[in-house]
Amino acid sequence: MKKLILILLPLSLLAIACSPAQSDTQTTSPTPTETAQNKQESTATVNLVSPDPQAEIPMGDAEMILEVVDSNGNRVKVENLDVSATMPMDGMEDMMGKVEVTPADEPGRFKATTYFGMQGTWNVVASVKDPQYQAQQEFTVEVK
Repeated sequence: MKKLILILLPLSLLAIACSPAQSDTQTTSPTPTETAQNKQESTATVNLVSPDPQAEIPMGDAEMILEVVDSNGNRVKVENLDVSATMPMDGMEDMMGKVEVTPADEPGRFKATTYFGMQGTWNVVASVKDPQYQAQQEFTVEVK
């Protein structure tokens, strides 16, 4: 009997120690206020105005004009636009190009300057960073 207690006691303590705490197992659902606040964000679209996405871009320094529009196609003023440029590389990490983004004179328009250091297919991703609007758009450009 003593041997059984000596075996069961450590196993019981181990089972209790490994079980999740009661507070860890409870999940909370968002309150109606939180849900309403999240739904106030509007979806926008980012368009590549220049250069034409179908045209070939020369290797080297490049300037892109991007605009953020609402569902009606009207430009909207947003706080920030984040733009990245990457080139997929077989068997290696993607090549990344530094992109500098500045607001243009017109609301909702941005100028993105980068350096395409290699010929090939580049992926440009633009993400809106704004409390009112939400958007992410990917463009594929050919650099020659």
